[in-house]
Amino acid sequence: MKKKPELVAPGGNFEKVKIAYRYGADAVYVGGQAFGLRKSAQNLNNHQLKQAVELADEQNKKLYVVLNGYTHQNELNALPAYLEVLEDCKVHALIISDLGTMQLAQKYCNRPLHTSTQASVSNWKAAEQWKKCGAKRVVVARECTIEECKEIQDKAEIEVETFVHGAMCVSYSGKCTISNYSSGRDSNRGGCIQSCRHPFSFQEGEQEELVHLMNAKDLMGVSLIPEIKAAGIHSLKIEGRMKSNLYLANTVSVYRDAIDQDHLSKPQVEKYETQLQQISNRGFSTGSLNTPASPTESVSDTWNGYSKGCLFIGTIKHKDDDGFYYADIKSPFLSSDKLELLKPKTTPTLLDSHAFLSIDNHPLEKISQNSVVKFKSKTDLPLYSLIQKPL
Repeated sequence: MKKKPELVAPGGNFEKVKIAYRYGADAVYVGGQAFGLRKSAQNLNNHQLKQAVELADEQNKKLYVVLNGYTHQNELNALPAYLEVLEDCKVHALIISDLGTMQLAQKYCNRPLHTSTQASVSNWKAAEQWKKCGAKRVVVARECTIEECKEIQDKAEIEVETFVHGAMCVSYSGKCTISNYSSGRDSNRGGCIQSCRHPFSFQEGEQEELVHLMNAKDLMGVSLIPEIKAAGIHSLKIEGRMKSNLYLANTVSVYRDAIDQDHLSKPQVEKYETQLQQISNRGFSTGSLNTPASPTESVSDTWNGYSKGCLFIGTIKHKDDDGFYYADIKSPFLSSDKLELLKPKTTPTLLDSHAFLSIDNHPLEKISQNSVVKFKSKTDLPLYSLIQKPL
């Protein structure tokens, strides 16, 4: 029997690392304070990196740190000291896209090295070359099919990781400069403003039309989990370090359950897909996992905003000695609203409480965003359970 693929989830901050592990991720990838993409994320400081590694070790899980920004000449002198920090933290792997960074990582630390998807590895010879440079694993280009992933892994004799869910990019694994020229923000150094998703103006005579040419749908590969497992692909990755706690918990929960099933029936796949569609998305396709992505299947040429079936309300952070649960609220709601709860290893269920109090015990009917409320529940609620509101 083939080993189950590792499930790798995004950790945009330390809280999300905890949530990802709690909902079933085998490994979490995070950014530190330098040398990575997603510079707007609440990346982990050095102390948090050490805490996150300790948390992972306690649960027999992994923590990977991205160094996937392309290192420029003026940054090289600072890189060795940071690599020594990561060595001291004992992170479980570094994810690297730049050959120079890979060379320095081998010199200044002794951590396993993974080649980032930013390197666009799409054939086994490229994977073999990265292996010679010290890589234990390649996160293949998002343009690779499951069949290609298997061939790369088998022929190069290297671990292969592939994206299975999340936002997609129309360029080769993110190597795009539209954002650089349209906004002065470097897309290959964490500053992308997703210019490709904006409408472009076409004018013929006096007629002007706005068209979405490159607005890629999100990736959803849950229906292909049986094929991925049969291919023996080592690791499956979820995109989304900038996304909400609810997105993270919901997505990890679904893929954890799908991977753990010996057989996936059509009704079960439909149930998974429905649950994934509830969270804010741009529409879905299977990208290039099955066949190469096409404009008819993988691009939205009309943009009607994000689609979602529920609103993220908040995260349960604490339970006191009197039995009150405390929730950090991110979206406003009414105490009379129908609310649902997502807990680890379950599908969403109704929240059985409508009596919300402020932390100084005042009853609340209208709850504001960025506030903290407390309430009691008839059932036990694990910490980091997520509250959502069906729309």
